[in-house]
Amino acid sequence: MLAFAVLVVFLFLDLPSVELCPVSCECTQLRDHGFRVDCSSKHLKEVPVLPESTIELYLQENHLTTVAPGKFDKLQNLRKLDLSSNPWNCDCHIAYLKHWLEDQTLISDSSVLCSTPALINGKHILNLTGNEYPACKKDELILCKSIIHRNIGIFAVSLLVFLLLACAVHIAKYLSYRVFVENAP
Repeated sequence: MLAFAVLVVFLFLDLPSVELCPVSCECTQLRDHGFRVDCSSKHLKEVPVLPESTIELYLQENHLTTVAPGKFDKLQNLRKLDLSSNPWNCDCHIAYLKHWLEDQTLISDSSVLCSTPALINGKHILNLTGNEYPACKKDELILCKSIIHRNIGIFAVSLLVFLLLACAVHIAKYLSYRVFVENAP
Protein backbone atom coordinates (compact mmCIF):
# COMPACT_ATOMS: atom_id res chain seq x y z
CA MET A 1 0.00 0.00 0.00
CA LEU A 2 2.86 2.37 0.82
CA ALA A 3 4.50 1.61 -2.55
CA PHE A 4 1.25 2.54 -4.32
CA ALA A 5 1.07 5.84 -2.42
CA VAL A 6 4.66 6.69 -3.37
CA LEU A 7 3.91 5.86 -7.01
CA VAL A 8 0.83 8.13 -7.02
CA VAL A 9 2.85 10.99 -5.49
CA PHE A 10 5.53 10.66 -8.21
CA LEU A 11 2.88 10.58 -10.94
CA PHE A 12 1.19 13.75 -9.76
CA LEU A 13 4.34 15.72 -8.99
CA ASP A 14 5.88 17.52 -11.92
CA LEU A 15 9.47 16.59 -11.16
CA PRO A 16 12.08 17.72 -13.67
CA SER A 17 13.86 14.91 -15.41
CA VAL A 18 17.39 14.36 -14.26
CA GLU A 19 19.92 15.01 -17.00
CA LEU A 20 23.43 13.79 -16.52
CA CYS A 21 26.54 15.62 -17.58
CA PRO A 22 28.92 13.54 -19.72
CA VAL A 23 31.73 12.16 -17.56
CA SER A 24 34.51 13.85 -19.50
CA CYS A 25 32.79 17.25 -19.65
CA GLU A 26 31.97 20.08 -17.29
CA CYS A 27 28.34 21.21 -17.03
CA THR A 28 27.11 24.47 -15.62
CA GLN A 29 23.45 25.22 -14.94
CA LEU A 30 22.38 28.42 -16.72
CA ARG A 31 19.65 30.84 -15.68
CA ASP A 32 17.60 29.68 -18.70
CA HIS A 33 17.08 26.25 -17.03
CA GLY A 34 19.56 24.74 -19.42
CA PHE A 35 23.20 23.74 -19.38
CA ARG A 36 26.52 24.99 -20.66
CA VAL A 37 28.38 21.81 -21.55
CA ASP A 38 32.12 22.27 -21.93
CA CYS A 39 33.84 19.28 -23.50
CA SER A 40 36.71 21.25 -25.01
CA SER A 41 40.24 19.82 -25.04
CA LYS A 42 39.15 16.45 -23.60
CA HIS A 43 40.71 14.27 -26.35
CA LEU A 44 37.23 13.09 -27.40
CA LYS A 45 36.96 10.93 -30.50
CA GLU A 46 33.16 11.03 -30.57
CA VAL A 47 30.45 13.33 -29.29
CA PRO A 48 29.22 12.10 -25.88
CA VAL A 49 25.57 11.72 -24.90
CA LEU A 50 24.44 15.25 -24.07
CA PRO A 51 21.65 16.61 -21.86
CA GLU A 52 18.63 17.55 -23.98
CA SER A 53 18.48 20.95 -22.29
CA THR A 54 21.97 21.91 -23.49
CA ILE A 55 22.01 25.59 -24.47
CA GLU A 56 25.74 26.07 -25.02
CA LEU A 57 28.04 23.31 -26.25
CA TYR A 58 31.81 23.51 -26.52
CA LEU A 59 33.53 20.65 -28.36
CA GLN A 60 36.57 22.46 -29.74
CA GLU A 61 40.11 21.12 -29.70
CA ASN A 62 39.27 17.42 -29.58
CA HIS A 63 39.85 14.54 -31.99
CA LEU A 64 36.39 14.57 -33.58
CA THR A 65 36.31 13.48 -37.22
CA THR A 66 32.55 13.13 -37.69
CA VAL A 67 29.24 13.32 -35.83
CA ALA A 68 26.94 10.31 -35.82
CA PRO A 69 23.60 10.93 -37.58
CA GLY A 70 20.94 12.11 -35.13
CA LYS A 71 23.44 13.02 -32.41
CA PHE A 72 22.34 16.67 -32.20
CA ASP A 73 18.66 16.21 -33.11
CA LYS A 74 17.38 16.32 -29.51
CA LEU A 75 19.22 19.54 -28.69
CA GLN A 76 16.22 21.79 -29.40
CA ASN A 77 17.40 24.60 -27.08
CA LEU A 78 20.96 24.82 -28.38
CA ARG A 79 21.95 28.43 -29.10
CA LYS A 80 25.74 28.31 -29.09
CA LEU A 81 28.10 25.69 -30.51
CA ASP A 82 31.87 25.51 -30.97
CA LEU A 83 33.23 22.65 -33.07
CA SER A 84 36.49 24.31 -34.12
CA SER A 85 39.98 22.80 -34.10
CA ASN A 86 38.93 19.21 -34.73
CA PRO A 87 40.35 17.05 -37.54
CA TRP A 88 37.06 16.74 -39.48
CA ASN A 89 37.00 13.97 -42.08
CA CYS A 90 34.80 15.42 -44.82
CA ASP A 91 33.72 12.23 -46.54
CA CYS A 92 30.19 10.80 -46.91
CA HIS A 93 29.79 10.54 -43.15
CA ILE A 94 30.10 14.30 -42.57
CA ALA A 95 26.87 14.98 -44.51
CA TYR A 96 24.70 14.80 -41.36
CA LEU A 97 26.73 17.48 -39.58
CA LYS A 98 26.82 19.70 -42.67
CA HIS A 99 23.04 19.55 -43.18
CA TRP A 100 22.34 19.92 -39.46
CA LEU A 101 24.49 23.07 -39.30
CA GLU A 102 22.75 24.48 -42.38
CA ASP A 103 19.37 24.06 -40.68
CA GLN A 104 20.38 25.81 -37.44
CA THR A 105 20.13 29.43 -36.43
CA LEU A 106 22.70 29.46 -33.66
CA ILE A 107 25.89 31.21 -32.73
CA SER A 108 28.62 28.97 -34.03
CA ASP A 109 32.35 29.24 -34.41
CA SER A 110 32.80 29.44 -38.16
CA SER A 111 36.04 27.47 -38.25
CA VAL A 112 34.66 23.98 -38.82
CA LEU A 113 37.28 23.09 -41.40
CA CYS A 114 37.96 19.82 -43.21
CA SER A 115 41.25 18.06 -42.50
CA THR A 116 40.76 15.11 -44.81
CA PRO A 117 40.64 14.17 -47.63
CA ALA A 118 43.70 16.15 -48.70
CA LEU A 119 41.90 17.58 -51.74
CA ILE A 120 39.60 19.67 -49.53
CA ASN A 121 41.88 20.24 -46.55
CA GLY A 122 41.07 23.63 -44.99
CA LYS A 123 37.69 23.98 -46.70
CA HIS A 124 34.76 25.02 -44.51
CA ILE A 125 32.20 22.27 -44.00
CA LEU A 126 29.31 24.50 -45.09
CA ASN A 127 31.02 25.13 -48.44
CA LEU A 128 31.12 21.45 -49.37
CA THR A 129 29.12 20.18 -52.32
CA GLY A 130 28.13 16.61 -53.14
CA ASN A 131 30.86 16.50 -55.81
CA GLU A 132 33.50 16.60 -53.08
CA TYR A 133 32.57 13.22 -51.66
CA PRO A 134 34.55 10.99 -54.05
CA ALA A 135 34.36 7.93 -51.79
CA CYS A 136 30.56 8.15 -51.72
CA LYS A 137 30.33 8.02 -55.49
CA LYS A 138 32.43 4.83 -55.62
CA ASP A 139 30.20 3.19 -53.01
CA GLU A 140 27.10 4.16 -54.97
CA LEU A 141 28.57 2.70 -58.19
CA ILE A 142 29.37 -0.56 -56.43
CA LEU A 143 25.86 -0.62 -55.02
CA CYS A 144 24.37 -0.03 -58.49
CA LYS A 145 26.51 -2.80 -60.00
CA SER A 146 25.39 -5.26 -57.35
CA ILE A 147 21.75 -4.31 -57.93
CA ILE A 148 22.15 -4.83 -61.68
CA HIS A 149 23.79 -8.23 -61.15
CA ARG A 150 21.07 -9.27 -58.73
CA ASN A 151 18.33 -8.19 -61.16
CA ILE A 152 19.96 -10.10 -64.04
CA GLY A 153 20.12 -13.19 -61.82
CA ILE A 154 16.46 -12.86 -60.84
CA PHE A 155 15.50 -12.40 -64.50
CA ALA A 156 17.48 -15.51 -65.54
CA VAL A 157 15.89 -17.66 -62.83
CA SER A 158 12.42 -16.34 -63.71
CA LEU A 159 12.99 -17.11 -67.40
CA LEU A 160 14.14 -20.64 -66.55
CA VAL A 161 11.05 -21.24 -64.39
CA PHE A 162 8.79 -19.90 -67.17
CA LEU A 163 10.40 -22.19 -69.77
CA LEU A 164 10.09 -25.23 -67.49
CA LEU A 165 6.45 -24.38 -66.80
CA ALA A 166 5.76 -23.99 -70.54
CA CYS A 167 7.37 -27.39 -71.21
CA ALA A 168 5.30 -28.98 -68.45
CA VAL A 169 2.07 -27.54 -69.93
CA HIS A 170 3.05 -28.71 -73.42
CA ILE A 171 3.78 -32.23 -72.19
CA ALA A 172 0.57 -32.28 -70.13
CA LYS A 173 -1.50 -31.76 -73.30
CA TYR A 174 -0.41 -35.17 -74.62
CA LEU A 175 -0.99 -37.07 -71.43
CA SER A 176 -4.26 -38.84 -71.00
CA TYR A 177 -5.60 -40.96 -68.24
CA ARG A 178 -8.14 -43.71 -68.51
CA VAL A 179 -10.21 -44.52 -65.55
CA PHE A 180 -12.02 -47.82 -65.44
CA VAL A 181 -14.92 -48.22 -63.11
CA GLU A 182 -16.23 -51.66 -62.49
CA ASN A 183 -19.78 -52.23 -61.50
CA ALA A 184 -20.09 -54.28 -58.42
CA PRO A 185 -22.54 -57.27 -58.68
